[in-house]
Amino acid sequence: MTLSVFRKTRRILLTVSAFALAAFLLALVVRRTGDPQALAETLCDALSRPVWLAAGMALFSVSLMCGLLRWYTLLRALKLPVRFREALRLYATGHFFNVLGPGATGGDIVKATWIASKIPAGQRTTAVASIAAERLIGLMAMITFIFGVTLLRPDFFATSVALSSLRHMISVLFAGTVVFFILLTTVNWGKLAGKIKVREGGFSARILKIIVTVWRTFHICLTHPKASLTAFAFSLANHTTDTCVYFLLSRALLMNLTFRDMIVASPIANLTAAIPLTPGGVGLRENMLQTMLSAVGTPLDKSAALGFLMLATIIFWALVCGGIMVFMRNTIHPPMSSKNDITGNMGL
Repeated sequence: MTLSVFRKTRRILLTVSAFALAAFLLALVVRRTGDPQALAETLCDALSRPVWLAAGMALFSVSLMCGLLRWYTLLRALKLPVRFREALRLYATGHFFNVLGPGATGGDIVKATWIASKIPAGQRTTAVASIAAERLIGLMAMITFIFGVTLLRPDFFATSVALSSLRHMISVLFAGTVVFFILLTTVNWGKLAGKIKVREGGFSARILKIIVTVWRTFHICLTHPKASLTAFAFSLANHTTDTCVYFLLSRALLMNLTFRDMIVASPIANLTAAIPLTPGGVGLRENMLQTMLSAVGTPLDKSAALGFLMLATIIFWALVCGGIMVFMRNTIHPPMSSKNDITGNMGL
C-alpha cells in the first residue's frame, strides 16, 4: 500500500512539475517581448485576417494525417490486426493526451496500454513497440530534414555564435542518427542475445525476450522496402506541412518572413518540443521559435504571437481528437494466426 501511494504521489508531482515548467516557459516568452499588451494587440489584430488563420489551422489536419498514415503503414508491415478506423481512434487518443494530458509522452503510454489489452498475447510486445518505431522513424526523418536545411542555409546559422554552435550540434545529432540506424539494421542483435546465458523461464530471460522482440520490430519497420520508405516519406510530408502551417499563420500576423526562413526555424522549434519535459513540448517550442526568428530580425512580439497561434492550433486539433476518441467506437479483429507472428517474419 505504501509503495502504491508513493507511486501515485510521484506521478502527481511529476505532472504538476511538467505543467508548472510549461507555464514558466510561456511566461518567459511573454516577458521577453517587454510589452505583454503589445503581444495581446498583435494576437487580436491577427483575428482580423481569419482566412489565413483558418487556412493554417485546417492544414494542420494534414500533418496529423501524415503521422497516422506513417503508423498505419508500420502496423501493416508488422501484420498486426488493427483496422484503419481503430488506428485513427488510437492516434487521435495519443495526440489528445500528448497535448492535454500529463507528460509529453502521455498519449503514447495510453495507446500502448490500450493496444496491449486488445492485441493477442503473442503480439503485444510487437504492437507496443510499433508505437516506439513510429516515433523513432518520425524523429530520424525530422533530424534528417533539419540537417538538410542546415546544409542549404549556412547563411542563417552564420548570424550568431549560438546558431553556429547549434548547426554543429545538429550535424553531430545527424551523425549519431546514421550510426544508430546502421547498428539497428546491420547487426543481428537476436543472435547476439542468444549467446547470453540466462536461466530459462527466469526474469532475465523474459526481459531479454522483450528486448529482442522490440529490436525485431524496429528492424522490420526500418528495413521493409516499401513500409520504411513510405513511412519516411510521410514523415517528411509531416514536417513540410508543419512549416506551411507556421507560414500561413505568420501571414495572419503580417510577418515579413520568407518561406526559406520559416523552413529553418520551425522544424528546429518542433524538434525542441520532442524533449519530454512539458506536456506536448509546450513552452520549449515557443522559446526556440522566438530565438530562431530573432536571428532574422523578427520582432519578439511577432515571434511570440506566432508561437501562441501554433499552440492554439495544436490545442484545437487535440480537442477534435478528443471528440474522435470519445465518439468513435473501436473494436479489434479476432486474433491473427500464429503464422503472422513477428518471429516468423524475421526468419529467426
